[in-house]
Amino acid sequence: MGIVGILGTVHNENMKSNYNYPLEFLENVIMEFSPQIICGQVRPEDWDSYCNDKNSNVYLGHDEYRKLIIPLCERENIDFEPIDWFEWDIIKDEYGRDCDKIAKEVLHFGTSKIDSIINEIGSNCPIPYNSISLNELVKHKQQIKGGVDPVVHNIYWTARNQIMVERIKNVMTENPGKKILCITSMEHCYF
Repeated sequence: MGIVGILGTVHNENMKSNYNYPLEFLENVIMEFSPQIICGQVRPEDWDSYCNDKNSNVYLGHDEYRKLIIPLCERENIDFEPIDWFEWDIIKDEYGRDCDKIAKEVLHFGTSKIDSIINEIGSNCPIPYNSISLNELVKHKQQIKGGVDPVVHNIYWTARNQIMVERIKNVMTENPGKKILCITSMEHCYF
């Protein structure tokens, strides 16, 4: 039987620095898990472009992928599986685009308060930003966003995460008995 781990990251350099989650720490966590496969937050079409031309400037996820995860996979002979999905023309995160001013203020106030709590709890986790209680807060934040703008939320968040989960399931099915580590932004982990 295989083992699947989920590791949340933060994409913002200031957060990595301020909340004790540098790339060196991330590398140590990955190596301690000792994965045979890493499923990462990169789109398959971008990964294919990179594999065809390593000097390509194609988008490969947030900076931790180019700076750490992909070079680590290449150096340690860890298979990399891209699992992300989005389309550049619709991924603008325009929550509340059709909402009135009050709804937009509620959205901003509610999510910014939760973000503060997420950062407080996340920075105190043994592995920063990785805990069940943190996942519950993020889930609550996403429910608020979905309540304010269900159409954008369904495309930008729900469909994207469902596709990522299906891609992870496919990797698991195609690699029985393998040790798989799924690395995504910490906000995706609860899904």
